[in-house]
Amino acid sequence: MALLTILALAVGAAACAGVALAAVLYRRLFVPARGRYLDDFAFTPWEFQADYEEAELLTADGVQFGAWFFRQPGSPQVVVVSPGHKGRRQDLLGISVALWRKGFNVLVYSYRGMPGSDRTLITMGVREVQELSAAIAFARQRVREARIGLLGYSMGAAVSLMGAAGDPAIEALVLDSPFADLRQVVAENVRRRVFLPGRPLVAACSLWMRLRHGVRLADASPIGLLSGLEPRPLFFIHGAADAVTPVQHSRRLYEAYRGPREIWIVQGAPHAGAYFADRGLYVERVAGFFARHLGLKAGHLRLLADEDVEVS
Repeated sequence: MALLTILALAVGAAACAGVALAAVLYRRLFVPARGRYLDDFAFTPWEFQADYEEAELLTADGVQFGAWFFRQPGSPQVVVVSPGHKGRRQDLLGISVALWRKGFNVLVYSYRGMPGSDRTLITMGVREVQELSAAIAFARQRVREARIGLLGYSMGAAVSLMGAAGDPAIEALVLDSPFADLRQVVAENVRRRVFLPGRPLVAACSLWMRLRHGVRLADASPIGLLSGLEPRPLFFIHGAADAVTPVQHSRRLYEAYRGPREIWIVQGAPHAGAYFADRGLYVERVAGFFARHLGLKAGHLRLLADEDVEVS
């Protein structure tokens, strides 16, 4: 009898611990952070003396979000830049300004739930594709006969893949630190961080998201949408030391894609850290890729050596 009591208590404690961990996971992934007073003191394109306009855009499901559009009058090339999980446009000012100075129109935006946007549920890319669609529509309004490329980081790379699969007019994509499948990468992180099987916790969160919010996490699976991108060119970038989204995710996507593709593995770089490993080289490679595939006359683009870039 005592043994049964001990077993019952152990099972109950394990169940409570599982619920608590699932709640922590849910909050970390899907609940937007509370605003801070410093949010009002972030840098803007003004600090870089860029030609830009502030835009307030609206998604198809009624979420308002903020964007900056960097103008290059007379140029039809547009790069739409998507940040990572819980990302803001301020986080990507460096690459956005650099690409603008290279001659591209650039549009960079913040996701739902972030400062400057409506505070609402984060969906790890499932609904954030609507922000990307609204940003692309805005770019097409502002730029006549726009030739559009996408640059995305982490979750933003997955958003770019999923968005482009539904928009055949997108011409080229640069994908920095993408995940191949959302549920897989979350399970990997749970297992690595708390030394427990990740799939049961992910399954619990997935069920809650579907029942409570109507969000299917299975829809955030870029690996299943690759055929919808062919034959457009893709450029995968990934840090070899990425502990959040292991480099195998980019390699898996690269190997599965049947269209033209390149991959650049940056030794020693952490998650989404390739830009900071060598800003100059990163800008040249990304700008060069877009110049080749969006038709920018690249006489002024100094392309650096690409010895460690695989091209197919």
